Amino acid sequence: MIPKKPDVIKFVGLFFDYLQLQRISILHIVLFFAGFSSIISQILLIRNFLISYYGNELSIGIILTSWLCWTGIGSLLGNAILKKNGVILFPIFFSATPIILFLQIIAVKFSRIVSQTSTGEFMSMGELFLFSFLILSIGCILWGIIYTFGAKYLSATHSQQSVNTAYILESFGSAVGGLLFSFVLASQMSTLQVVLIITAITWCIAVAIKNSLTYRVKKILVLCITGSSLLSLPWLRFFEHNIETLQWRFINEGLTFIRSIDTEYQNLSLLKLDNQFTIFSDGRPIYNIPNTYDAELFTHSIMVHKLSAKRVCIIGSGFNGIIKEVLKYPVQRIDYIEIDPTLIDFARPILDSGNQQALINERVSIIIDDSRNYLKEIEQNYDVILLNVGEPSTANLNRFYTLEWYKQCSLRLTTGGIMAITFPSSSEYISDEMKEFNVSIYQTFTKVFHNSLLIPGMHALLIGSTDTVQFITQPDSLASRFQHSGIRSEYFSKYTYDDLMLPERRTSITQTLASARQGQLNTDLNPNTYYFDLLLWNRYLQGNTTILSAIKNYHVYSICCILVGGFFLLLSLHRSNPKKQTQLSLTTIMFAGGIIGMALNILLLLNFQETFGSLFKMIGAMTSANILGLALGTILAGKMSRTLSFYAQVLSSSILLVIIILFLPWLLQFLLWARIILLTILTTTLTGVCVGLLFGVVNRAYLEHSNAMGHIYAFDEFGAAISALMISSIILPVLGIGNTSVVLFLLFLPAMAAIAFLRWKESR
Repeated sequence: MIPKKPDVIKFVGLFFDYLQLQRISILHIVLFFAGFSSIISQILLIRNFLISYYGNELSIGIILTSWLCWTGIGSLLGNAILKKNGVILFPIFFSATPIILFLQIIAVKFSRIVSQTSTGEFMSMGELFLFSFLILSIGCILWGIIYTFGAKYLSATHSQQSVNTAYILESFGSAVGGLLFSFVLASQMSTLQVVLIITAITWCIAVAIKNSLTYRVKKILVLCITGSSLLSLPWLRFFEHNIETLQWRFINEGLTFIRSIDTEYQNLSLLKLDNQFTIFSDGRPIYNIPNTYDAELFTHSIMVHKLSAKRVCIIGSGFNGIIKEVLKYPVQRIDYIEIDPTLIDFARPILDSGNQQALINERVSIIIDDSRNYLKEIEQNYDVILLNVGEPSTANLNRFYTLEWYKQCSLRLTTGGIMAITFPSSSEYISDEMKEFNVSIYQTFTKVFHNSLLIPGMHALLIGSTDTVQFITQPDSLASRFQHSGIRSEYFSKYTYDDLMLPERRTSITQTLASARQGQLNTDLNPNTYYFDLLLWNRYLQGNTTILSAIKNYHVYSICCILVGGFFLLLSLHRSNPKKQTQLSLTTIMFAGGIIGMALNILLLLNFQETFGSLFKMIGAMTSANILGLALGTILAGKMSRTLSFYAQVLSSSILLVIIILFLPWLLQFLLWARIILLTILTTTLTGVCVGLLFGVVNRAYLEHSNAMGHIYAFDEFGAAISALMISSIILPVLGIGNTSVVLFLLFLPAMAAIAFLRWKESR
């Protein structure tokens, strides 16, 4: 018997039979999918911002600040809009979210046209803040309004629990969305394909909400939406390629966009200008191909100091000329470590024959691993370790310029072995920002390698040795060693040393960096060098760094004290209105909880990146872990309300947060040492549980004194917005993790004061 073909109409009918329940059930679906869609939208926009703006962790902080701030405003606006035509506007706003997302992505891609910033140039922090604040405004306001709408409509049956229920549903949706994006959508679909899928599901749910439509019309609409979306998916990649081509053409007419790809670790784009290829990683230019001159300069400036090297380890940029140049020496083995295997395959087709042959040379072993993990696990040692991963412009790259990393490398050097790094500098005058940046790198490196040699230049070289024998610094001696080695190169010659090793210039720059007041050492838990790099680039762009560079410990502590005093001042102003005092106290608790929750979340994200090398793939999973914790904490708050008083609940959740804050440095250090992904994810979930517990308790108490559904949610978002901008992106690199822990404790003091005040009122 021939089986019947699937009846699509019947399937859609069954789908609607499932959805055609009571109104409350559809609202559950709406709120769940709102969380699902919003987290995917957030990830897509952050990734597009970073690609278009060459961003780092401070960029993420600015983007999240804009997102959270506008979402909080939308949540507040939702209460006012509900008083008018909420029932009519709800499905309209919900349906508009994916359209706004598409327009936001296009706006991000082409915003450089407005700023007139050409390719290869960084945007200043002011420009990034302005564009992110404007571009994210409408979409995030809609998400905030949708949350308040959903909570209000749920209140028809759930009363005070409606906001908690809406929060739980949205959180579970966000957790599922983050996981699905990380493990399925990111690797299987392009950005616009993901947007199309979200659009189709959103519109199908909106159709289900619309009660004015007949059941048959709903089935037909859902079928049309689903069918057209599936038919459109294949050609979207071609459409997206054309958009990217147009985007790069607007930035620089001479650029030809060739292709791009998302890997597990980064977004790679390949462009061509005349006869020069450039590979971009997350929007930042990282490789120019061919780049023979720089490869020769880097390799022969270093290897001349270790002509007898047998085993060489190359970390980063090996395929772009360095391996080919090192092979000219009598080395027995070269280990080239690259964390992203796709990068080599992506670059191989545009390499010249010499570099392609170097990659398959029998003396070369390509190792796909995180180099920090690899050097920690192996037992063999190297005569030379060459590090060329780019400047420490992000926390991910900064991990290759820390004290702990240099110590690990020194343990993997043979007796008399050398390690070399390169970083942006100057061969003549060093500005204040450049000096602070260079001092941080130099003093951290020489803390481990007491025997070192600095070679000045636009990209300085710093060579360190485990031996006590001093490096050769006379240009004629180095030229003689290089000539007798018999090595031939295209641009580099024995005369190059005369320019590289000018005694007066080398001595002047070295003394400047060595004699500077003790700079901040760059460590895994105090990652300050990438912050100095940020100040340096912002100064180049005529950005104002006065506020950032002036931040000191006592400034931060003074601000915290002012915040605590401000809370008591506001209480005194409302002393004639006990209801207002209670509302102020509760919003203060949640505002501080939002600050702490976001700070802990981002610190754990950075710690994950520091530990495992990249967050590009796992950012969705880590975000989902935190949001899942928020949902579980809110559920737990509902369970606890049956047995514990409000004061007991809010105090217990606050104590948990204080314990985490105080032990934060040791916790992050333990996670770095353990290197277990599941343990880091569970820790992220636990911090989410504590904040979710606080939200559930405070929100229920607030609704006993107000009918404003979205206020506590809004203040949670506002606190998180401030935290995203200040704590993890500025305070951490400036003050270090120890002082950041103290700052977080001080910022939570207003919440503790509010709890004490509520307890005092209750006892009266």
